Amino acid sequence: MIVLGIDTATELVSVALVDGDEVLAASESQSDRRHAEDLTPMLQFVVQRAGIEFSEVDAVAVDVGPGLFTGMRVGIAAAQALAHVLSVPLVGVDSLEVLVAAAGNVDDHELVVPVIDTRRREVAWALHRTHDDGTVRRVAPPQVGTMDDMLAAVRERSQSCLFVGAHAISHEEQIRGEVGPQAWALNFGSSLPRYPHARHVALLGHVRVLRDGDDSGHAGRRAEGRELPDAPTVRPMYLRDADAEISWTTRDARGVR
Repeated sequence: MIVLGIDTATELVSVALVDGDEVLAASESQSDRRHAEDLTPMLQFVVQRAGIEFSEVDAVAVDVGPGLFTGMRVGIAAAQALAHVLSVPLVGVDSLEVLVAAAGNVDDHELVVPVIDTRRREVAWALHRTHDDGTVRRVAPPQVGTMDDMLAAVRERSQSCLFVGAHAISHEEQIRGEVGPQAWALNFGSSLPRYPHARHVALLGHVRVLRDGDDSGHAGRRAEGRELPDAPTVRPMYLRDADAEISWTTRDARGVR
């Protein structure tokens, strides 16, 4: 099964094609503002690099956030459009589980904490517990808040902990200082991917399509001449109001029109 993965939830824009657990082609570009401009040529590049046609794609997977609002919307819109035109399943995965998947074998740590910068001095995180069978399962849902909020949740667990993600790594000194006596039990995945990547989005999407079947209303590729089904959709994981909505709410509260 060939799955196209799209990730525009952070400043690292990426696209990948996988066939089962094999990565056929991938492309990435780091930018705060050029998500839409970069995405289309990257889609064309990975298809050409893999030596296939878009019509050979069996499913589309996309990072639904949390992350950058504009970036998330660009990727989700593109993924929905492609899945609709190709009449294939559409799968949404969140950026925090993508970071954990990229970490691979983490059984030396009891807790895995993916962290993503959501701007305005806030971060998104979730708590994952490693088990004896080598699996990693989420034990606390994705949430957004200050670094203090995140560290309070970590201190409460009192477990050995692996932080993953660029924001956590760049704030290692601050995190160790604020955790205090438990700092000895903290590790930082400096050698691991620092941003969610489309290759792991696609790999997770492949597993999910096989597990759940086609929940998008597409029972298979459309027959020649048959009308397209309703466009498949996925819901973005914002965790908070969009910046524009916050701005207008603040203006209204101050009586500004």
